[in-house]
Amino acid sequence: MAIEKLKSGHYRIRFTINRKKYSITTDRKPTKQEEARLIQEYSDEIKKNNKGKKEGSFLDFANEYIDSKEKVLSASTVRGYKATLKGIPDSFTGLPFYEIEQHDITKVINNMVDKAKPKTIYNRHGLIVSVLKEFRPEFVVRTKLPRKERTDIYTPSEAEVQALFAEIDRVPKYRKHWVPLYLATMGLRRSEIGALTIDDLSDDNIITINKAKVQTSDGDWIIQKFTKTEKSNRKVPIPTELAKRIREQGHIYEGHLKRPYEVMLRVEANLGLPRFGIHRLRSFFASKAHTLGIPDSIILTLGGWKSDSVMKNIYRKALDEDLKSNSKKYLKHIGKALKKA
Repeated sequence: MAIEKLKSGHYRIRFTINRKKYSITTDRKPTKQEEARLIQEYSDEIKKNNKGKKEGSFLDFANEYIDSKEKVLSASTVRGYKATLKGIPDSFTGLPFYEIEQHDITKVINNMVDKAKPKTIYNRHGLIVSVLKEFRPEFVVRTKLPRKERTDIYTPSEAEVQALFAEIDRVPKYRKHWVPLYLATMGLRRSEIGALTIDDLSDDNIITINKAKVQTSDGDWIIQKFTKTEKSNRKVPIPTELAKRIREQGHIYEGHLKRPYEVMLRVEANLGLPRFGIHRLRSFFASKAHTLGIPDSIILTLGGWKSDSVMKNIYRKALDEDLKSNSKKYLKHIGKALKKA
């Protein structure tokens, strides 16, 4: 216990209860007897507030939080939460939930800085904050997080995509993957492609997207009756040739969702192409649509993105190419202009 005189003329009593630091401010310097009484009253108030609160570690409350979300969130999101929780050190998840303070959160984040990528740390911190907000809404978390890395998302060129599809179409055993991969170049996610049926294709060649095939935390594949976000439910027009192939084979894709990715990697290796997966075909869609001058609002809708910040990060390569192209235009113009001066 310690009494400190403040610049305002008031006095602050500092003390600790069950490892947690507290302070009381008074108008005048209290006597030893008054100090003891104030601390006792404060302690009694804490006990009163904590009465009825169930005991448990952060892990207990985190599991309860995740369980409560299972019926409202995507199975893949729940699986991600569970994986994120496993990555948080036991030194934190084992702490008594109602004794956790800001310094505990700061400590666990600092300890992870050299062991995990910034994105992983953001995800883990996000889960910690969500659990605390759910059960301790009065607790305001203020944590200094590491600076996010600017990842360079590789987007294949049109020539690379053409070469990939030509080879897949040429090799009979790969040909059944042509349709699902083509749909990825139309902006569809893998989970959306896996859930599609022939009934989702209309007579006027429009695909309706309103469900997703996802993997549960137990490893089972299920069709959930909603997509990744509320913006992901959409209708996407597809080319006549693609629609024709779908009708000819009588289905969109029948097989394990990992197989198209494996085929892509094999073909890329055989052709000497850079390594990229299905999601990069979705990136190709956003990037190419942008360079063709399609408005952002249309790209956003067709791709089912919730916000344009993610979409713009994806087609940053196209923006960089635009910058170089337009810079050259200006350099050419200014060069001619100054020659005339």
